[in-house]
Amino acid sequence: MLIVYSGDETLVGLCVDLFGKQYKTRHLSAIQELINQEITSKDMLIIDLEWCREKDLPQIICPTLILVTVPVIEQAMRLLRRGVRAYGNRHMHEENLHQAVFALKSGQIWLPPAIVNRMITALPANKSEKKEEPWLKDLTLREAEVAKWLVNGLSNREIGEKMFISIRTVKAHLTSIFKKTGCRDRLELATRMK
Repeated sequence: MLIVYSGDETLVGLCVDLFGKQYKTRHLSAIQELINQEITSKDMLIIDLEWCREKDLPQIICPTLILVTVPVIEQAMRLLRRGVRAYGNRHMHEENLHQAVFALKSGQIWLPPAIVNRMITALPANKSEKKEEPWLKDLTLREAEVAKWLVNGLSNREIGEKMFISIRTVKAHLTSIFKKTGCRDRLELATRMK
């Protein structure tokens, strides 16, 4: 079941429209309803923090997406430590909301690209003078260049501007890079490369 906790009828309506055919959807509008709801690890939960305080959140026992007005990395990190699997802007595009819920269903983490990029740039660089990793040798020159810019924390748009290619081409290169390296996402690739 997909449980949506929000007092924003527009957001609730969007969730029902987007996911109502795939999942049994339930809307909760009071924090007490959320706390009293029998939630299992098989459920998925979307919580709009516009309608409750972070400290009032119940224990996270199922895949959970937290929506906020302005996502910030410090709050994202606090919520990830509490077990939240997805975090984003409550006004995100429908496509991003789909991605976030798909990530929840598949056991992955979903964060806004700006936060992922900040996390990547915060990773310490590997100081050792290692030879190129064998798993990188399969990349084409353009894929290696995309990977290099990604590790530097650039977004798809910024990578496209640096390389004079479209965002769609950047995404195609990233798909190929992930397939060749076995990495699931940007953060995993950046972590392995750094």
